[in-house]
Amino acid sequence: MKRMTLIAAALVASIGVAVEPAAAYEIATTGRTLATPRLAVDVLRDISAYSKATGGCSFIYSAAMRIEPQSFTPNGGHAEIWTLNVCAAKQRFRITMRPSPRGGSDYTIQPMTGRMPLYVQ
Repeated sequence: MKRMTLIAAALVASIGVAVEPAAAYEIATTGRTLATPRLAVDVLRDISAYSKATGGCSFIYSAAMRIEPQSFTPNGGHAEIWTLNVCAAKQRFRITMRPSPRGGSDYTIQPMTGRMPLYVQ
């Protein structure tokens, strides 16, 4: 629990996100997200696990986050596009976030592209 508090504080303080696997490290972030620091860490951890399962590598170097303005729903949900540099390849994900009836947020991660070269816009 202490580690998660430290990670969340690092995100707020430096607009960097720390995730695991083996050791915590900072991720360079750009853009804007409505995710709380804890939610961002959870989403990035799941993307890291997905990347490990599909490509054999889980290291996320950077994340560019963008809110989709037309995606807001009456129940408070919305979607964002996160473009990540994962294991020296670019990959885009659609992250849908919504309030959870249990408190906090529920989210869905949908890969939009496969691994692309880093120079692809």
